[in-house]
Amino acid sequence: MSTSYDFIDLSYIEQVSNGDKAYEKEVLELFVECMLTDLETVKVHFDAGDYHQLRKTLHYMLPNMSIVGLDLRLREELDALDHEQPNTARHIDHIDRICFLCTKARLEAIILLRSSF
Repeated sequence: MSTSYDFIDLSYIEQVSNGDKAYEKEVLELFVECMLTDLETVKVHFDAGDYHQLRKTLHYMLPNMSIVGLDLRLREELDALDHEQPNTARHIDHIDRICFLCTKARLEAIILLRSSF
């Protein structure tokens, strides 16, 4: 699976799987399945101005993002949403970037699952 992708980084999943392709497939399937619902939940909490639940949801999503390397790409946005006081304009940019990258990563994972397993 060590092909280069634009949005996902498989180095961590390959490291922890020790070459177990069934495990890699299962983890990617969970990522694909969970990410769509998680992103919808993020948008709902953000639109409602419920920053406490937004932060909880992002923390809940972190392991799923980490398995495909998104935690590193989104560190700045995740840190800002976790530590800064809510500022609508700035936070909209962070939420948009998180949703964009997670959606693109999800689509890449779907393509990978269809072609590699």
